[in-house]
Amino acid sequence: MLRLFGLAALVLATPVGLSAQETGNDALLLECRAMEKNAQRLDCFDEAMNSIFGVDEVAEAEREELRRDNFGNPVADEQDRADRYDGTITHVDFNQSYNILRFQLDNGSVWEAMSSGSLRYGFFQPGEKVTIEKGALGRLKLSIAGKRGWRGVKRID
Repeated sequence: MLRLFGLAALVLATPVGLSAQETGNDALLLECRAMEKNAQRLDCFDEAMNSIFGVDEVAEAEREELRRDNFGNPVADEQDRADRYDGTITHVDFNQSYNILRFQLDNGSVWEAMSSGSLRYGFFQPGEKVTIEKGALGRLKLSIAGKRGWRGVKRID
């Protein structure tokens, strides 16, 4: 009998969950729900949740890592890609027969050097610090720390 009384007291003491209307955030959430594009709707919901509960540092760090890993990936959404990438070359493969230079960066992405630019192929060595950023017409250009010039690149994997 005492157990039953304790259980009843616990159930009655548990607060009923607040609805969005009671918290005053219903208009913000409904505005997000009305958006047609998935990416915009998700961004809106993220902003709404941040305003309600505060910023989730872990989620923000994961998003930034995703943007960094998606840099140069043509199939990733624009908002899921970083504007530039700073990293290190981990592997270089040069095919002399076809004059093709491919290299891998520290995030596992594989890139190919294009014919545009003045940076020599000999500068591409494992351990070199590189910066890849957008150039003219949305093309990507790579520069190596301590070296003059740049080379056009494209991500192939």
